[in-house]
Amino acid sequence: MAGNSLFDLRQLEAYAAVISTGSVTGAAKVIGKSQPVVTRLIQDLEADVGFPLFARHGRRITPTQNGSLFYREVERLLADAHRTRQRAADLSHRQIGSVALAATATMAASIVPRALKGLRDQGYAPKEIVLRSQTSEEVIQSVAARQADIGIASLPLDHPALEVQWIAEASCVCVLHEDDPLAALDVIDLAALAGRPIITLLNPYRVLGRISAALHDIEPESVIRTNSSTTALNMVSAGLGVAILEPVSPIGQRFANTVVRPLSVSIPYYWGIVTPVGLPESPIIQPLVEALITASQLDMPGFRIRDVRETESILKNIFTAPE
Repeated sequence: MAGNSLFDLRQLEAYAAVISTGSVTGAAKVIGKSQPVVTRLIQDLEADVGFPLFARHGRRITPTQNGSLFYREVERLLADAHRTRQRAADLSHRQIGSVALAATATMAASIVPRALKGLRDQGYAPKEIVLRSQTSEEVIQSVAARQADIGIASLPLDHPALEVQWIAEASCVCVLHEDDPLAALDVIDLAALAGRPIITLLNPYRVLGRISAALHDIEPESVIRTNSSTTALNMVSAGLGVAILEPVSPIGQRFANTVVRPLSVSIPYYWGIVTPVGLPESPIIQPLVEALITASQLDMPGFRIRDVRETESILKNIFTAPE
């Protein structure tokens, strides 16, 4: 970008509208400006950033590679601008306004809805709730950058800009199709999974490390790995295999044709709630943290609350093979 001037939000909004609608015509309708004005805003933005944002093919335009990468940053900037405007309005009217949460897909689909329902039942009614479903790593970055007021994700949650409010532990579970002969058992022995198709999670730096260690001596027929517990559960529902998963998704949600069973060996899964360090006191933050804590206490095997001062020892234990 030439010089040190700040981006013009009007340019960014026009650019985001063109990306979203796929055309200058559509963008003009969305933001209530004429097509020549939108075109001019895009041209000025391209001049500021120093590279073309769109490739022109007659009347059609498509984002360039740099344009697509830049859009990710623009989304964050516009979201932050929206939150800033909302915060200002909240302060002006002295009311509980917006609250932003960042959560993994697992938490966003199970714990967070229960927490928001509990919050509403207590009489708290924010004017706006923003929930971003992200990877655990992205949750950490969002909260550390103050793009989210609260985050809930699996451990590790180490970051100097974060304050860990609460940590819980529960044991991973086995999820089977209801017609599977093993569904008749109360507890599943890992040895019984030998020779079967197994569905489990990606990311060796989190729960997969312990799942892989537990399955080290088991020879499956095949393995399907996915970064989504919901996808894994749908695969079990479709009869594609037996899943070894964190306990929050299968117990916090209901999937057709599936049953959940504890394992004969404990494979700990840890998750926690974080806020930015030094976050200004807001009347909604602490009640929301408490609501998330309450909603997290599902009927999961091995569930227990851990002292946040144990974080270091928990991190050392994450990749230790279960006995």
